[in-house]
Amino acid sequence: MAPEGLQPAPEVQASRIKEETDGSQLVRPLRRDFPALSPMRTSVTAAVFKDVMNMFLKKFKDKRPEMVKRDWYFHFDNAPCHTANSTKEFLAKKGIKVIDHPPYSPDLAPADFFYYPVMKKMLEGVEIVDKSVQKEWTRVKRAIPEDRFREAFR
Repeated sequence: MAPEGLQPAPEVQASRIKEETDGSQLVRPLRRDFPALSPMRTSVTAAVFKDVMNMFLKKFKDKRPEMVKRDWYFHFDNAPCHTANSTKEFLAKKGIKVIDHPPYSPDLAPADFFYYPVMKKMLEGVEIVDKSVQKEWTRVKRAIPEDRFREAFR
């Protein structure tokens, strides 16, 4: 059950696990095993982020119990919900190690510097609720010329 104010996202995310040479793990978002929960009509605050992380960790322990005891490294961008002191304390308490994210890193996250700003501008003033999300997202994605993607991801 999702915390108040959250409901399942129309798409799901999962984790691809990559074994590191020292036996630690790196979690990367995919879209399969672990359902992601997204806030509807609300900002992602530190409190919302912690609720989502708690749900992820519980689902992860249920689905991958053999991997729970290993070292894990997470990578988050510098969004306020990720850099809040309460979030840092929460992650430390849970034993989650975080890889630093440079303050301006278009090479690490080209979508943050091209795709998301374009999508945000195109969706300005549009309220997306429930199942219309996928339809509207697809419409907006298709409206972006292919050469713009090539430019951003070279």
